[in-house]
Amino acid sequence: MTSNKHTTKNFDDRLQALAVRRVGAFLVDVLILYAVLAPIGFLIQLAFGSHPWWESPDYKWAGPTVWRYALLNFSLPSWLYFTLCDYLAQGATLGKRLFRLRVMSAAGGRLSLGQALVRTAIKLLPWELSHISFFALSSDLSRLSLWQCIGFGVAYGLVAIYFIVIAATRGRRSLHDLTAGAEVRLIQKALPSSFA
Repeated sequence: MTSNKHTTKNFDDRLQALAVRRVGAFLVDVLILYAVLAPIGFLIQLAFGSHPWWESPDYKWAGPTVWRYALLNFSLPSWLYFTLCDYLAQGATLGKRLFRLRVMSAAGGRLSLGQALVRTAIKLLPWELSHISFFALSSDLSRLSLWQCIGFGVAYGLVAIYFIVIAATRGRRSLHDLTAGAEVRLIQKALPSSFA
């Protein structure tokens, strides 16, 4: 009986640690994306003769322009990265690989491309709402309008819901996983050949 309790406790500990691993993996992915995409975006701005928005004399009106740059330089490549990594054979971004995690369908197989896209869309929704709220809806970057504040409230409310769902499922699923019919699992051993 003690052995069974000990095994159950270890399994519960691993599941709780799964939530922490997921957050760590996401932070690693964001840092990797920023480290790659920020210099590329800066070089593109220089190549086209654009100046950083904060150096522009009319920076207060630069919000929609910054949003377009963010969309093309950060959002679209990030969507592509997360969607393809979830869809491809190993079902893991670089951050997930580092933390020994894998995204699977709730039934235990690979995600379809549609599932991976839905998962990414819901996962990155708070990020996109923040960009839209701060930049696209801005007519003056020196102050926030009511609509911008509402957009930020919704974005951060969603983040809170994501964390609550992750905690309630002991790390296996968040809102974007539930919506896409997916879950994240800790990888203990080599993946079966069907996932290679």
